[in-house]
Amino acid sequence: MTSVPKPRSHLVERAAAALGSTSGVLPVPPPRPEAMEARQPVPPPPAPPLPPQQPLPPPIDAERLARAGLIDRNQARSRLVEEIAIVHHQVLRNVSEVPAALGRNARLVLVTSAMPGEGKTFSALNVAAGIAGVGGRPAVIVDLDGKRGSLTELLGCEKELGLRSIAAGTSPALVTPLPTAISNLSFLPYGVIPPDAPPVPQGATIAAAVLRLAAALPDRILLLDTPPCLATSEASVLAPVVGQVMLVVQAERVQRDQVEAALDMVCACPSVHLLLNQMRQRSQDSFGSVDYEGVYAPLTESRA
Repeated sequence: MTSVPKPRSHLVERAAAALGSTSGVLPVPPPRPEAMEARQPVPPPPAPPLPPQQPLPPPIDAERLARAGLIDRNQARSRLVEEIAIVHHQVLRNVSEVPAALGRNARLVLVTSAMPGEGKTFSALNVAAGIAGVGGRPAVIVDLDGKRGSLTELLGCEKELGLRSIAAGTSPALVTPLPTAISNLSFLPYGVIPPDAPPVPQGATIAAAVLRLAAALPDRILLLDTPPCLATSEASVLAPVVGQVMLVVQAERVQRDQVEAALDMVCACPSVHLLLNQMRQRSQDSFGSVDYEGVYAPLTESRA
């Protein structure tokens, strides 16, 4: 009688029998300590500490603004207030009408003159205040002059960070414009000299810094108080990147050929406007020839 052969054991069972295991299953060695450590999640490195925030300086008060040349806008229908209103309304219209172009920002307004002492800083300050006040648009006046008697010195901001820091490579987010007593109006001084930086940045460096500043402040109109065209090169370098130029001309002082030479320096800007300042003689058909201040008196005074 033929016997039935026993079923052949599995290779694993034979290996287990050879090793003396009774379970028929190969023993699983315990994990090594170093392997367990490798499987544990590695904690992320600690985040670097945030730099301490500098306390914001107090707003530039109305007294300092008045010393710098800001006119009293509470005057009832004064001719000077009305003239400034015409200018800042024109600036706002130009911001929306300037065609878009690569490397040009329509919110940049260059304020300059042919010669020193024609009133460009006075005009820039008051037009910026008009845009921020009556115009209702946030505005920043930027001092690109930095000389003695500049807006930075008049407002007492010589020790603050400013445009020179941005030109030296500092992020515009770390150079905050200083608030003023006028709502929506702020001021960026020329600033202290950064370490290892020239006292006067090169023109191309200033143009790049101004564009970076405008990109960091997308909701604001920036008025650039720039040195005179016939004294420095800043106006000529900045003309291709700004949306409009306001050339201040002092009446009865600057010669025609000087004005024409200044216009040649800023001709790279598609929108250039002349602002005649301190005009004494007026024709009967010019603005301001009619005295309306006495007519538009408060109602209580007119009745009295």
